[in-house]
Amino acid sequence: MHSMIHDTGAGFWLGHSLMVIFIIAVFTLILAGAYLVLNALLGEAQSNGNEPLQALAHQYTRGEIDRDEFLRRQQELLDYPNPKT
Repeated sequence: MHSMIHDTGAGFWLGHSLMVIFIIAVFTLILAGAYLVLNALLGEAQSNGNEPLQALAHQYTRGEIDRDEFLRRQQELLDYPNPKT
């Protein structure tokens, strides 16, 4: 009787090689998916908090507002949750 443990034919190596490639592909997909999800979540959190400040900085660099107006508006944005009245 032919034992699978001692089988060293092409079928044995092909089967194991495909299994290793499949496992690597699955882990690669899992890691890529986790990276994309985390990148999307962190990128969204960072961009949402900085958009008003970035827009204000663009206005200042284009010369639409002067330095005093920039600093006043910047402080208002930074104090936004607890505005000073």
